[in-house]
Amino acid sequence: MKRLFFRSSFLLMLMLLIIAGCSADNGVEEKEQVAISDVNENPFEIDEEDTVIMGSISHGYSNIEINDNDEVIPLSYDGDEVVLDYYVQAEGKATNVGFLVYTDGIAQPYKLNMTDSDYQYMHIIDLEENVDTPFQFIFTPITGEKGDTVNITITSVYHPSFIPDMKEATSYGGYHDTLSVMRPIEFHENPKLIELEELPTNKFLKDVRFSTEAVTDDLLKRLGGLITIDSEMLETSVFNIVEIEDKSDYDDTFQIDKQGHVHIQFKIVGHPGVIYQNTFYLNHQALSDQDGKRSFETKLIKGEVAVIDIELDVETLGDFSTFYVVSTPVNPDDFYEDVITPIKTPSVLLYK
Repeated sequence: MKRLFFRSSFLLMLMLLIIAGCSADNGVEEKEQVAISDVNENPFEIDEEDTVIMGSISHGYSNIEINDNDEVIPLSYDGDEVVLDYYVQAEGKATNVGFLVYTDGIAQPYKLNMTDSDYQYMHIIDLEENVDTPFQFIFTPITGEKGDTVNITITSVYHPSFIPDMKEATSYGGYHDTLSVMRPIEFHENPKLIELEELPTNKFLKDVRFSTEAVTDDLLKRLGGLITIDSEMLETSVFNIVEIEDKSDYDDTFQIDKQGHVHIQFKIVGHPGVIYQNTFYLNHQALSDQDGKRSFETKLIKGEVAVIDIELDVETLGDFSTFYVVSTPVNPDDFYEDVITPIKTPSVLLYK
């Protein structure tokens, strides 16, 4: 029997890097770390001796059932709403977290705790320190049919409430980093359709176009930054990048000084054979095209870069807007040894 990829919970260690000259402070199977640097500094320019642990976040399912083969027993969909019992715990300064949910890689709107809450693509929780916070994800799957087994993916976003103001802060630093939990669900019935008026609608994407291009040394340099990416790394790892108005020399802020539409190009490359659903977010809400489609599929092919071009209506943007793309794998179980996980582009501030 094929083993099912699963992580019961993750520990997110948040580190504040005290850099000389800075003017601002800003049952676990695996552990992840993310560096939070001063929001006006390069997060790669660090002194390990000056690293201070500021807090941690862990989250996962409250009740896990394991079979005799040490495999996680899948969730079950029997025709009613899915109710996932979950928990999150924060220590130190890591008390603001938002959650994104995906069904078979596709952005899944959900309710939080109570069935009469609104469907949203992200709910943000402010946590008490050092306290397990139990809650529930409640939703009707927007994809899948009787006989399917797919993954439910829950992705946390650290401190989603933060947005640079271009005065005291000009960067996201380590904020908006993500951790994900994946668990299979078996469909014993076809999902009931959600009434359209219940779903959040953000039909802001115009002229979505798909293409491929050859892998170039220039792209690998931009993807890697201070890390050298070679062809061997592309066999087992995945990288993505966002380019705005055909410019690749901006950091994580981009000033909008035009009317009409902003041209954004998303690129993803790496592990051959992995299929991703890619979701574009503005202020943590999934964007859709004019047909209501909100996640866009790409399959990685050796030697090729998958490219999605979009046009974003400038009139939909406020004075400060956070933009990013989350790529959620559809077939991670096919590559169990390589541990295929969701990946997110760095958040970009679009400001006027």
